[in-house]
Amino acid sequence: MNKFLLGTTALISAAAFTAPALAAEKIQLELRGYHVGGMSYADIDGESVIVRLDEFPPNIIVFSGDEANEINFGSDSEVHFRGSTTLDNGLQVSFRAELELEDDSDVDGNADQIDEVYIQFDGGFGRVQFGQNDGAMYQQHIAAPNAFVGHGVNQPDVRMDPFGPYYSGVHLINTYGSASGDNIKLTYFTPSMNGLQFGASYTPNPCENDTGYSGCVMDEFGRNHIQISGTWLGNLDNITLGLSAGYGMGEGTTATDDPTEWTVGGEIGFAGLTIGGSYRDMDLDSTWEETHWDAGVSYETGPWAFSLTYGTMETDGLVFTAGIPAASEADQESWIGGVTYMYGPGMQIGFGVQTMDSEGVYISPDLVDEHFIDGTSFFIENVISF
Repeated sequence: MNKFLLGTTALISAAAFTAPALAAEKIQLELRGYHVGGMSYADIDGESVIVRLDEFPPNIIVFSGDEANEINFGSDSEVHFRGSTTLDNGLQVSFRAELELEDDSDVDGNADQIDEVYIQFDGGFGRVQFGQNDGAMYQQHIAAPNAFVGHGVNQPDVRMDPFGPYYSGVHLINTYGSASGDNIKLTYFTPSMNGLQFGASYTPNPCENDTGYSGCVMDEFGRNHIQISGTWLGNLDNITLGLSAGYGMGEGTTATDDPTEWTVGGEIGFAGLTIGGSYRDMDLDSTWEETHWDAGVSYETGPWAFSLTYGTMETDGLVFTAGIPAASEADQESWIGGVTYMYGPGMQIGFGVQTMDSEGVYISPDLVDEHFIDGTSFFIENVISF
């Protein structure tokens, strides 16, 4: 598959560059981006107990719902550098880079200040992307509708984290095929044929924000990761339909088998009403499986939008860190609903409520982390895009 993708992309690129194109303008970059700011009031009931087994005597750390702050502020902001030019032979060449303005570190301290950096070629052959970007199945995925920009049940940017960085079990719901992450990859999309479009990605190494060909550290998602995907978008009278599906597979490490994941999604819309949902299944190896799904409904009328979305996930099995196994099991579900209003060009304000119910346990040679959470958050979200 990877040889086919590389060979096909090489032929397409060669055909695109056969005509002279020296008279075209250079790419001129422009600034785009967005800022999402939120305020919330949270009522949390729960507890997280961490036992550090690598310390003697074992250190017990307890975080209770009573310690969670009731009033919280949050934000997510990005600046996008992007530009394009069209050559004399009709080939469109584009560049894009996304800068995270906030600290985007995860619970393990891994920072991701530059989100995506890639080049793109568009023509009659379709679309080719090369660089640090999400894979084909991620880009083509259809998920449940949600009126909010930063808040949500499926990969939210402004999260409901009652225990802060000490607790890693909140908002793991993710129906997108994202095992290859933003690691540098080659992606191809066919032209749309009566609403049907296919895509494929190849990620040889888990390299992100690295220079040259070195610096890649093998992770549990392996190398030589391949994704194939497809979408169909159609209309039936005044009804819009959308379907998506994708499959990804990589080569495992010495501690894990070949990881696989697959996704499906769909939506139907009519008279401003949209109903949709999606599902993802991922097998890290024979000892680990996780499933995610979401469903929701939204309604738009003029500058107003209303939505109600539900998401849930289950994980179970062993995970390996530096070849050391750890047992993990978690269940989580979340609801979010509310209303948004466009009060200006690229400006939106929203009011909503979100619930979360989560429980799980993580056991490794170093620590035991057990938690249960039951919380409700009332929030205001303001979005400015430019």
